[in-house]
Parts: sequence; C-alpha cells; structure tokens
Amino acid sequence: GNPNGLQMTYLKDNSTRNIFVYHDDGKEIVDWFNAIRAARFHYLQVAYPGAGDLELVPKLTRNFLKEGFMEKTGPKHTGGVKRWFTLDDRRLMYFKDEYAVEAHFKHKP
Repeated sequence: GNPNGLQMTYLKDNSTRNIFVYHDDGKEIVDWFNAIRAARFHYLQVAYPGAGDLELVPKLTRNFLKEGFMEKTGPKHTGGVKRWFTLDDRRLMYFKDEYAVEAHFKHKP
C-alpha cells in the first residue's frame, strides 16, 4: 500500500466502480483530489443550473459510512479472523487487510 493513496468510488451501469490514485508526494494527491472535486462541482453546476451550492455540495463525494478492522468468524464460531470491512449505502464488503481493497477492485472491469 501507499500512504499517499486515494480511492474514489462512483456508480456506472448500476455497479460501483473504483479508481485508485497514488503519488509519492502527499501534496500531489491533495491537489488531485481538489481538482477532481472542482471538475465534479462544475459538472453538477452545468447539469443542475437552477441548483444552489448548498444543494450541490453533498453530491460531490460519496464516502463509506464506515470502514476499519473487525473480526469475523466462520460457521463453527472458532477463533475470529481480523478483516478490513467497508460499508456504504449499497453493500458490506470485507478483505484480508486495507490494502487488499485495491487488489480486489483493480481486477474488476
């Protein structure tokens, strides 16, 4: 994993898509994030010309409701296994660790 990574999710054809962006310089990632938000905001202004900023700002990002480590057990309820979970408004997913999220989505169309 990269400490200066950014994961972006969006819906396309009723599927959640993910984009991962990395850079050695943390400031560069922040600049990319801000540029993407600005472009998205401009798109929303064009798509909804009568909407005000207060109505458009919540549409800029879609964050996970919750993500972090939890323990899960199998059907026999023996020792728990630590897994990285992500919860959004559409699904709950879990992975071996927080870096496996990238590997999972990297190989999806």
